[in-house]
Amino acid sequence: MNFAGRVIEVFRNNVGRRKGEMMEKLRTLEDEGFDYRFVRGLFALLERRSVFKSDAPIDPAEARMMVFQKASDVRVVDVEQRGRVIQEVSAKLGIHAEALEKVLYSDVEEELILKDFSPISPDALLKSYNLSITQTMLFRSLKLEFTVSGNWKSIFRSIKWLGLMYAVEREDDSYKVTVDGPLSLFKMTDRYGTALAKLLLTVIESGYWRIKADVLGRNKDRIYTFKLTSDEMKGLIESTGSEDTPSKQTYDSSVEERFAKTFNAYGSGWVLEREPEPLPVGRHVLIPDFRFTKYNMKVYLEIVGFWTPDYLERKIAKLETVEDVDLIVAVNEKYACSRLRDLKIQVVYYKDDVSIKPIIEHLKEREKGVIENESHASKLRDIKLAGDIVKIEDIAGGNSISVESARKVLSTLTFEGYKRVGDYFISDSVLKKIETSLMGIEKLSEALEAVEANNIKEPYQVIEALGYSITWNGLDIEKSRIRKDVDVQSQSH
Repeated sequence: MNFAGRVIEVFRNNVGRRKGEMMEKLRTLEDEGFDYRFVRGLFALLERRSVFKSDAPIDPAEARMMVFQKASDVRVVDVEQRGRVIQEVSAKLGIHAEALEKVLYSDVEEELILKDFSPISPDALLKSYNLSITQTMLFRSLKLEFTVSGNWKSIFRSIKWLGLMYAVEREDDSYKVTVDGPLSLFKMTDRYGTALAKLLLTVIESGYWRIKADVLGRNKDRIYTFKLTSDEMKGLIESTGSEDTPSKQTYDSSVEERFAKTFNAYGSGWVLEREPEPLPVGRHVLIPDFRFTKYNMKVYLEIVGFWTPDYLERKIAKLETVEDVDLIVAVNEKYACSRLRDLKIQVVYYKDDVSIKPIIEHLKEREKGVIENESHASKLRDIKLAGDIVKIEDIAGGNSISVESARKVLSTLTFEGYKRVGDYFISDSVLKKIETSLMGIEKLSEALEAVEANNIKEPYQVIEALGYSITWNGLDIEKSRIRKDVDVQSQSH
């Protein structure tokens, strides 16, 4: 039997006995040369699977208080007086003096009785021990970096739910996550450390994982780098799971929960979703708190509360790179800074609760834009193009809509016999005529003249639309050349 099995047997064989007896047997194991920290680490894990209780018929703490109070009243100075105090108190409690003597300290840890024990295999115990010491180490970390091969949805959800401060960087098809460690904070380090330890459970549930942590030494004079991979720990560590696994009904904060309830009660017609997909932001990703969806539109909301200065800098740097994402950021005004006002995305401030008014107004504007586009689309969908060359500007003016709206709507429409080139719809017959005129031409200047002869002011786009590439010689048009792309030629024959 290996050592872990021997420790388990100590618990298994001592159900119904005092904890003190078990401790003595474990000290014997330490005397055999095993590291006491290892022995006591296993003991602590098995304690969590045990139920210890006092066998006392009365409350030991209450009995002690009565004895101490009585002894103080009579000023006990010898054994005989002590005996009389015990007799008097036991009579009041309705028990024998000998029973009272046993009860007085029966709630002291070593006197507790092992009432129940849930067994575990030696292999599982050692894996649990390896996990536990890794989690304990993270309590002294300044930061934790990790990457995994999968399980990102659960990881990002856990990060948000546990309230951890993080930064995410894209690495090819994966992400590298950096989480602030407990010792990087000024307060709530114990609670934060517990949250970080819980995150580790989700990380190691992935098929492949790699972690690196900066850990402060016990004397606080050195910082050590701790590295671990799933390959190194294969068969030596595993997640035990957690009763605190976040669910879809669990919110990161009461602010988020109150916002969600208020918004859903408003009845805007927009669907509010928690924990949407991560959004690529350059080489980083952003994990918003909420997503609003309607008419195939998506609007995201990030609620930012407590942060450290470093976290704020990273958050702003990430938000500054957001492009082509409809994002609203709600910021606790207590922690706001002037740099937030320079962001191109919409920023709203809140004190205690996030007001839904500016959010609803933003969503209504988006909805209005969609309705306008739908209205414009209905106007343009059935139009008939007249002439060989039709400008989008003329289409917009003829239908009393903006050129930008016309561009957007017409980008989704096709018209038989025409091809869109830039801001023009050009008939197939004209394009064929231009293509014929370009045959045998190599000089860019001559090609431009041939296209412009058809009253087209965007000759470059037409040349490229017909499958030609331009080889520039500096900025000199006379020396620049055009060439028919080979794949286009092969398709045309």
